[in-house]
Amino acid sequence: MQISRLGRTVGLAAAVGALGVAGCGGSASTDSPAATGSTGGTAKAAGAPSGTLVVDQSFVDKGIDPGHEFTPTNNMLVKAMYDTLVTFEPGKTDPVPSLAESWKGTKDAKSFTFTLRDGAKFSDGTPVTSADVVFSLNRLVNLQSSGAFLLDGVTVTAPDDKTVVVKSKTSNPALLRILATPPTSILNSKVLKAHGGTDAKDANKADKAEAYLQTASAGSGPYVLGAAQQNQQYTLNANPKYWGEAKGYPKVVVRNMAAPTQLLNVQRGSNEIALDLSAQQAGTLKSNGALQVTTDASVNIFDVEANMDSGVSPTGDAAVRKAIRLALDYDGYAKLSGAGAVQAPGVIPSQFLGALPQSDAVKQDLDAAKQALGGKSGIKVKLSYPSDATPNGVSFASVAQKVKSDLGKIGIDVSLDGRPAVTFLKNYAAGKNQMSVSYWGPDYPDPNDYLVYAPGAPGTSRANDNKYTKADAPDLAALGEKAGRTLDDAERGSLFQELQRGFNKDSPYFPLFQPAQAIVGSKNLTNVVLDPTYTLNIPAVGGN
Repeated sequence: MQISRLGRTVGLAAAVGALGVAGCGGSASTDSPAATGSTGGTAKAAGAPSGTLVVDQSFVDKGIDPGHEFTPTNNMLVKAMYDTLVTFEPGKTDPVPSLAESWKGTKDAKSFTFTLRDGAKFSDGTPVTSADVVFSLNRLVNLQSSGAFLLDGVTVTAPDDKTVVVKSKTSNPALLRILATPPTSILNSKVLKAHGGTDAKDANKADKAEAYLQTASAGSGPYVLGAAQQNQQYTLNANPKYWGEAKGYPKVVVRNMAAPTQLLNVQRGSNEIALDLSAQQAGTLKSNGALQVTTDASVNIFDVEANMDSGVSPTGDAAVRKAIRLALDYDGYAKLSGAGAVQAPGVIPSQFLGALPQSDAVKQDLDAAKQALGGKSGIKVKLSYPSDATPNGVSFASVAQKVKSDLGKIGIDVSLDGRPAVTFLKNYAAGKNQMSVSYWGPDYPDPNDYLVYAPGAPGTSRANDNKYTKADAPDLAALGEKAGRTLDDAERGSLFQELQRGFNKDSPYFPLFQPAQAIVGSKNLTNVVLDPTYTLNIPAVGGN
């Protein structure tokens, strides 16, 4: 799960769409109870819209079983039908109450105790209990599917019907944000068991509920599944037994549409949202008074990555890495994506806790780049990239061609090696690529997700793929470990900034840009916001 978002969610063949804009990273309480949220509500709030909301997206659809899914499309759908212990408001990254009305964490961030709210019910009317939470989270882990890594080293127990204790083997200040992600959704354990579901250790072989969950929902969220045609269309209907305050449309249709079709549909329809238009396509609609158009920077990052092994690549030489860093035309890369794209000052996107300010961004300096080479000549490097992927509408080939041009200005001869994503990722994971154009999108909106960049990061990660070991940068390795276990968000953010400044001095990573992303919706809609975790928070979309 830690190679790259390209490999995790693209299915090794097609690119993931933009994930959206996050709010500022912040701090959820780790040593005092959280604020208590609403403990009940009506099936439909006063002033809730009527009619049907239509959402067009280019699907990456692995199905809507929370235990198996982990794509932007399925995150959006699962969020609408299921609740998690905590959640995020549209476009934000601070945990707020959901099924848990409060929580308390230990000072070492190894244990969190959640108190479930009264009145929460599943769509069949049965109460949500701690047993359902334990079942759902254990099932996620034991299915060993896409999202299981989120709870690595985590155990879940229930002292009573209203209390859940989540423990981590190691300090994990990111755990609260992880528990707001759709794979950690809470399912009706009785319904799942009746349809072949299990949370046993052998769930990866014994669980038979995935097929059922593609035809019916078993959650407590604002919507229930009406109809499902995988990779084509999903219909969601308002849950009449929803425990909270339903503010969204009574019916939602989510359709798989290519971007050109989305461009036409959003102009012709009403109560319509298009999620996959390029910045250029969205720009053509800004004068349309019937539409709202938002174009800004994605939380995804394009970068160049070098191999630290001198036996594999000339980029094992620190002087060559310094020259490359200074030779890249960072402003030019952002322009490849269009209005709204920005240079990436570090590996953490600008919307998250720990991001570097633009004042820390590396600037092109060709004279300094040539000086860094110290007269070395005849340097040749092969630049690999996935030739069949265009995340956020940006072609890897166009980025690679520009890298070749930039480095050619300082005498580095770059040969381009475009391959199908499946081949590119195989070589990438094996550490065979000399240099790569790559891409990263967040698994969850917390800086700990970016510790895979740290020297010697454990598991299958960018650190190992690029042969970046603790011996290469022991101080940065120690800094990454400290940042990952620090509890206070202000201190943690500062540590992650310090870590990235170290990367910008010398590392195998060359962050390029956060591509532009766009969301277009009918003018009357509210909360039309691309979301870093849910793609689009469907239950929050209202109308007037």
